Amino acid sequence: MAAGLFAKLPLARACAVCLTGAEGSVADAYDWSVLFLMTTPYLVVGSIAAFLAYAYRRAAVKRARDAAAEAAPLQLAWNQKESGR
Repeated sequence: MAAGLFAKLPLARACAVCLTGAEGSVADAYDWSVLFLMTTPYLVVGSIAAFLAYAYRRAAVKRARDAAAEAAPLQLAWNQKESGR
């Protein structure tokens, strides 16, 4: 019974080249869609990695700036203590 049901279904064409040939607008659209779907994950992961690198570098610059600002008063206080003033 199931074999009879599947026998009446039309044959499906799996790719654009099988349906229209290698030189059709449908085949070109299929090629571009495959290219888009292949590059999208790399663009997403690359964007996230670039943002994380930017945030890390920005935080490192801020930490260095805060450490330099914090070290100057401590250095002055140490000099005053050693000089007896």
